Amino acid sequence: MKRTRLARDAGLISAGGVAQSFLVRFPSLIARIGFVKAVSLRVSRRIVRTLRAGVAVERYGDLDACRTIFVAVPDGALEAVMRELAAEVSLERKMVVICESRLETAPWASLNILDFATRTLVVAGSKAAVRELAGIAKADGWRTIEIQSKAGYFAGVSSASDGLMAPLAAALEDFREAGFSRAEAARAVESLGWRTLRAGVRTGKWKVSRAV
Repeated sequence: MKRTRLARDAGLISAGGVAQSFLVRFPSLIARIGFVKAVSLRVSRRIVRTLRAGVAVERYGDLDACRTIFVAVPDGALEAVMRELAAEVSLERKMVVICESRLETAPWASLNILDFATRTLVVAGSKAAVRELAGIAKADGWRTIEIQSKAGYFAGVSSASDGLMAPLAAALEDFREAGFSRAEAARAVESLGWRTLRAGVRTGKWKVSRAV
C-alpha cells in the first residue's frame, strides 16, 4: 500500500458526495486525512480528488495505520460498515468518529452539526475524543457542545424546529384573520417569537409576550 509523504494520521470512510458534506467546512480535518475508503476504489479516488487530500484505498484493513478514523456514511449503511471495519482493523486503540448520524454510536465518538450560522457542533465520546474534536473545530472557527445523549439532542432539535412550526403557522393565520397583510403577519410572528425566545432563555420562564 502506498503511504502518504505527509504526517497524516486520519482515515476517512465515506459514501461519497463529500462536496456537499460537513467535511468541506473543516480544512483542519481534511489536512489530517491520509487514506480514504469508499464503496469502490473509483469512488475513493473521486473523493480524494474532491478533497485534494489522502490516498484512495481498497480495503478497510488499509486504514489500520490511522490513529483516527472518521466514518461518514448513511445511517442505513453504518452497522454493516462498522462490522466490516472491525473485521479487518483492531479498533481498540483507535479513535473512531461517526459523523452526521442520528444513531446512538457508543462506544464510538460522534460529531454532528447543530447550526451553520453559529458554527456550532455537538460531539460525544470519551474525554480524549471530545477534546480532540474540540481542537479541530476551534482551528476552523467552530465551537463544540458536548452531549451525553443523542436521543435527547435530536428530540431537542425536533422540538426547536418542527415542533414550533404548527404554533407559528397558527399565529400567522390569526394575524391574517385580524387584518394583517401576510408580510405584516410574518414580521409580527418573527418579532414576538424572538422576544419570547430571548425572554425564556434569559429568565428560564417560557411565557408568551403579549406586547407588540
